Amino acid sequence: MKYHLFEDKKFNLKFDFTEQELEDFVELWKGDISAENIATKMKRKPLEIGLLIIDRAEMGLIKQRPRGIDGL
Repeated sequence: MKYHLFEDKKFNLKFDFTEQELEDFVELWKGDISAENIATKMKRKPLEIGLLIIDRAEMGLIKQRPRGIDGL
């Protein structure tokens, strides 16, 4: 049996982001906004934003912040 991450329907995650959402995310990240507040502002689930942070960091598109995902 193979296990697929986030396959359970309870997660109901959206894995797609528009170009505008990606731009908004980068600006909020650079503004040192917490991941939780980014999720609120973008009307996304915190887990979706957490996965986006990992994706963008692994691709070298965002820089590590002194307080990490907590921001200011």
